[in-house]
Amino acid sequence: MSKISFNELEKKLKSIRIEAFVIYKGNTRIYEYLKNKKVVEKPSKVYSITKSIVSILIGIMVDKGLIKNIHEPIQNYFPEILESNDPQKKEITIFHLLTMTSGLKVGNFQGSKNWVKFILGQPIIHKPGSIFQYNSGDSHLLSAIIQKISGISTASFAEKNLFFPLGINKYTWQRDPQGIHGGGFSISLNLEDMVKIGLLFLNEGRFNSNQVISSNWLIQAIRPYKQTTTTKEGIYGYGYQLWTYENTKTNSSIDYYYANGIFGQYIFIVPRLNIMVVVKSQLRNDQQSAPRLIFEELLGSWQDERVI
Repeated sequence: MSKISFNELEKKLKSIRIEAFVIYKGNTRIYEYLKNKKVVEKPSKVYSITKSIVSILIGIMVDKGLIKNIHEPIQNYFPEILESNDPQKKEITIFHLLTMTSGLKVGNFQGSKNWVKFILGQPIIHKPGSIFQYNSGDSHLLSAIIQKISGISTASFAEKNLFFPLGINKYTWQRDPQGIHGGGFSISLNLEDMVKIGLLFLNEGRFNSNQVISSNWLIQAIRPYKQTTTTKEGIYGYGYQLWTYENTKTNSSIDYYYANGIFGQYIFIVPRLNIMVVVKSQLRNDQQSAPRLIFEELLGSWQDERVI
């Protein structure tokens, strides 16, 4: 590697509070930095990576025919919307929740006694589908829909259809006051279980030769339905509870997508290079983007060398 060697990478990782940084080429781990062994075994919060896991669960429901159409209105699952004085709330669909375009005002629902009621009670401030607005409330409604459709808790549905096939059994998942598992930020996973989620993405929905989720869903999930930020180098966007990045600067651009949680939790996927990177961190607010910047520097060196 020319611009940043693995030795230089380790120096950068040690200089900030990154606990783990692992790189896979296909199913082979080609680099590993671990601050200590505890990070490997002990589950810790992955925060908004929860959103991406919920997206996978929605995809599994679509694969199984439990959800016939993601463009159906969510009033089918929340009849209280029918009592709303705002007709635009009746336009909100599962697709809008997946893409953070519900148009509902972002509110601090965690402090309420009924999260779903609070979220649905927020006013519409944008026409559904028109504006991207990062909103954990949208994600929590997806978890509530999973529970309503399956008749079991979101975690139980995940255990049967996702966690068991991946061998994930050390997780914890917090619930809201009504017992609905938090859809936005409530899962704790250890490093190796984050890796399993990453490998599922990298292998287009397969894990140990088992097609856990269809590649068709993942193709849809990683499309940038809304642009979020434009830089000199490229365009960040948002798919189905996943972030996307399109490099627009170079002739041989390398695009990627990723799951991201606060304080520096990341799962990066680079399909063209067959590369996956998982990061666990405990970073301050002003350092949270550091793992992504380090990853992008690595990506630049890989592109230049054409060896990985």
